[in-house]
Amino acid sequence: MATIGSDLVNYARQLAAKGNYSQALDLYYKAFEKNSQLKQFLEVEFCTVITKYNELLADANRIEGILASFSRAMLYFPDNIFLINDIGRYLFRFGLYEEALIQFQKALTVDSGDVNAEKNINTVKNILIERWHFRMLNDKIRNASYRAAINKMVVPNKTRVFDLGTGTGLLAMYATEGKPWAITACDSSKVMTSLAMNILEENKLRMAVMVLNKMSTLMDSSDFGYHKCSLLITELFDAGLFGEHILQSLSHAWENLLLGDANIVPQKAEFFIMGVDSEFLKSKYQLCQITKSILNICHLHVHIIADDETYDCDDVQLYKDIKYMTEPQSVIKVDFTDKNDINEKLYSTKPYVVENKVLKNGQINSYIGWFNLYLTENIIITTDPRDKNRAKAWQQAVFFDSVPRKVQLNDTFTIDFFLKSEKLTMKERDHTFEIMRVSPETIRFLNDTVYLKMIKSCVAMTCISLGQMTELSEVNIIDLNPFPLYGFYMLQRGIKSLVCYAKTHHDKLFIETVFGANHMDMRKVSILVGETWSQRTFGNKKFHVIFVNSLDLCGDIDYQFKEIGQYLKKTHLIEGGLFMPSTVTLMGQIVSSDWLDVINRVYDQNLGYKASEHINKFQVSQNFNLDYTHLEYTPLTDPIEIGDCNQLTPDVLNLPVINDGDANAILCWYKIELMEGLIEISTQRPYSFIDGTAYLANPIIPMTRGDIANILCCVDRDGLFKLIIDVENT
Repeated sequence: MATIGSDLVNYARQLAAKGNYSQALDLYYKAFEKNSQLKQFLEVEFCTVITKYNELLADANRIEGILASFSRAMLYFPDNIFLINDIGRYLFRFGLYEEALIQFQKALTVDSGDVNAEKNINTVKNILIERWHFRMLNDKIRNASYRAAINKMVVPNKTRVFDLGTGTGLLAMYATEGKPWAITACDSSKVMTSLAMNILEENKLRMAVMVLNKMSTLMDSSDFGYHKCSLLITELFDAGLFGEHILQSLSHAWENLLLGDANIVPQKAEFFIMGVDSEFLKSKYQLCQITKSILNICHLHVHIIADDETYDCDDVQLYKDIKYMTEPQSVIKVDFTDKNDINEKLYSTKPYVVENKVLKNGQINSYIGWFNLYLTENIIITTDPRDKNRAKAWQQAVFFDSVPRKVQLNDTFTIDFFLKSEKLTMKERDHTFEIMRVSPETIRFLNDTVYLKMIKSCVAMTCISLGQMTELSEVNIIDLNPFPLYGFYMLQRGIKSLVCYAKTHHDKLFIETVFGANHMDMRKVSILVGETWSQRTFGNKKFHVIFVNSLDLCGDIDYQFKEIGQYLKKTHLIEGGLFMPSTVTLMGQIVSSDWLDVINRVYDQNLGYKASEHINKFQVSQNFNLDYTHLEYTPLTDPIEIGDCNQLTPDVLNLPVINDGDANAILCWYKIELMEGLIEISTQRPYSFIDGTAYLANPIIPMTRGDIANILCCVDRDGLFKLIIDVENT
């Protein structure tokens, strides 16, 4: 290293070691001014110091200071990917998503192989434009029905239209076709407002619609030139009908924004409920009986953590094992043209009593809800999962906090529903029970009985292996799975100690409950909770077995746990000890899937207007939480091993195309080998505790049988990876 400026660098290091990061950075800058060659030697060191400084600023909520710090640093390192990504990371942390997106895109421009930047871009896009916008815009039935209803309601040169929650502006564009007097559209999202204006401009309708970035409940007649509107159009509905605050929005609109004889599209709505039997559906929310028996807790009702959610959303029609056990029953009807009815629903505390009649012998383990929208008297759309002509823009509501009920044909029973904070809540009258809550990760892990059997099959083998090293009573184990089942079995065999992991305090209580029910000595057990621990937690202790799950429920690799696992293996595993799983292999297969297209790419022919160019800018390159048991797709190649997740390297994999089709994704899953010599288990199967993920092609690539397809595996310096499709025509 050149000597000029070295004294400044040494002083900077001393200051940084004492935590005086701001002064240290000033000295680094002075050293760079004296000798610009120092930058290439000190770039990594400098980034470490500025990161520590910015963390102090972040803890003090000083975003302006962080941006000023980065602004100065970028003068010296304008193409430093780490710094550019870090700017985006802090902007994201402080909720400045659009600004963060610009930085992540800049990082990807500097280095197209930077996987971290691409993952960050996907995260921001998912926040700015939620994925349901894509499936909604691609729903021809919904679009055609709304278009017909709006055109029927608009009187040329007379109607004043208010589009409440305009989104992309599609309903407002439908309203222009009737030549109304005026159209005003609002949306609380700045991004959606900007998107709507761009789409209106693209369709030469910008002057026909006034778009406001404003919540409707903050508006008054002055926003309409002190006129009130004669037609309100909206699609402000979630799977449970009321969850997007439609009642509050319409109550305010009737009081402040609408004429007394105004029309509403939709005019009315009705919500229905039906009891169902589906083990696939139940396994997402409740602990199965087989596992309860294994853990000796048959008396407990164990469900996922609900927080404030009273129902989940799902595409119920995909579940092939579903049985509809009761007649559909109406829960609640609301007339959106009647402000008194709206207010009565909004403020009522009385239950909506539903009498259910059983259609067949069996059991009910979940309840699903759907709705009808009566856009006009004659134009109706439904989300009923049994109806082939349903609107697919919305999923169904799944009320998951019910205990399985055995029923017989023609039985009747009563359920109460309440509308609290515009969320429907279900309460079973004749079921009084306490529910123990755990994370979805714990439920899914423990309901994967195939994987649990694989874990149990390892116990005897590891005991034999460990017996050659020491007495079982001296064995120390780390089990960092969503639930420490391996550690549970080994405690039963008398090991000395277990360190395990609980994602939440609910999970910690559950572990303690299970271990208590099996009379285990909790003095042998240490439970690491949430993010309150680090690598330093383990001190200098050595372990005979280390079992780390480095896969996330969504289907991605959990890079934090992957790093922890490799660290523990390197520094805390006794020589000759066992690290589990021995290998985790990433698998890939090129496919064509209409469903993956629907939720990530808008087509103008589904709308009747040009919008795809604008909204498709928010396409993502990876999709998570895919249920391969129910996903429909055409395989275009055979599956192929991409590589060991702990040792992935950049590569190009060639594989023959076996079917004609338009390739739009690489489906990914994992093969897990718990111990060397043990049969591998795939995560691409029913009830797997790990979902699938897909790397999406943009644009779609036509393939012909006999072509050679390429999967490009890109791996960056941090070990993050992405997959890209290519094809060689023969």
